[in-house]
Amino acid sequence: MTFWSEEIDAILDVGDSLESSGVRNWALTPVQAIEAIVRLSDVGVAILGGDVYVLGLGHVEQCYDSWFCNKDNFESEADFVVRSALEAREYVECYGVSNDGVFFALVPRA
Repeated sequence: MTFWSEEIDAILDVGDSLESSGVRNWALTPVQAIEAIVRLSDVGVAILGGDVYVLGLGHVEQCYDSWFCNKDNFESEADFVVRSALEAREYVECYGVSNDGVFFALVPRA
């Protein structure tokens, strides 16, 4: 089953599936999220935002922290890809890369 596209799914599926929670995405550790952000940017995929999950009672649950990134009116696609990756990385790093129990679900532009 494809969530975003074969190329995007191959980048994100290193994480744990959130499908059992009704979310068609993956929960990535901070390190996995940063690696995925770099890989998505490398293939020209903008990141529209993401959601933060925390480990609770044996499963990940949404903690309702999130971010978003919109393309500016006069911004080129290439510039948007770079800026969205920078904003996503900054958001993830604010939680601390070594923070156990925090996960991120990235929302790429498919």
